[in-house]
Amino acid sequence: MSEAAVIELITMLEAQPQSPTDEDWYERALCPQTDPDAFFPEKGGSTKEAKKICLGCPVKQQCLQWALDNDERFGIWGGLSERERRRLKRGIDIRPAQDDELERVAAIAAANGYDQDARLAG
Repeated sequence: MSEAAVIELITMLEAQPQSPTDEDWYERALCPQTDPDAFFPEKGGSTKEAKKICLGCPVKQQCLQWALDNDERFGIWGGLSERERRRLKRGIDIRPAQDDELERVAAIAAANGYDQDARLAG
């Protein structure tokens, strides 16, 4: 194999994102011991169950770092959703996107005279 081919092969291998199963931290994560559907909810589905599990996970930071480094676009990683990770990468404060967002939105809606319950009832 020529030197150029070896360099090309090494460059190609280094460019490929590593699978989480290749990482030591993944073996200590709590998520493989739970329902994987919680970490990959359908569009509009709740992320609360997965985020609760992430709160107690000993490798939460490594998980989040892996997702950011590998531009993971799906699922809950390190306690953050896809949208939250995008905001984090852009340097946008992610606190409004956390679990208390619904309460904050409800308070704003109530202050502006919007009654969601009445609207939902028809």
